[in-house]
Amino acid sequence: MTITLLIMAIQKYLKEQLADDMLPVPSVLLGYLPQSDAGNPGYPVIKIRPAEGEGDSGQGQIQIKLQFGAQSEDDTGLIDMLNLMERVRILLLRKRVLEQKFVMDASWKMKLNEEHPAADWGGELTTTWVLPQIRPEVQI
Repeated sequence: MTITLLIMAIQKYLKEQLADDMLPVPSVLLGYLPQSDAGNPGYPVIKIRPAEGEGDSGQGQIQIKLQFGAQSEDDTGLIDMLNLMERVRILLLRKRVLEQKFVMDASWKMKLNEEHPAADWGGELTTTWVLPQIRPEVQI
């Protein structure tokens, strides 16, 4: 449930921040694109996905991958996608704490999709988040 709350907090924050200064406003989705064309949000799009996590009795952390997509018949799609990725990276690094409980580590990774259909551009930003500590109910 904690991971679910984290990805929902990221989604909420990005929707709020990007609504004011991005045209067109990107769709911010959890997981994958909708299966049906009727539910397809179009481009640009950001998909938020939990990736790998680990922890011990002290604290846990999880990698969250933000996958970006843009569409264009020419190289403006690449520029649009890179601008969106950079905007999101800056927003997250400036904030670093969401809902007073999810803390983003300052490290991040970015990569572009090597292969893509001619008009589709994709990239990924990987962030690492510290999860709130779970306290045992009984003393050990």
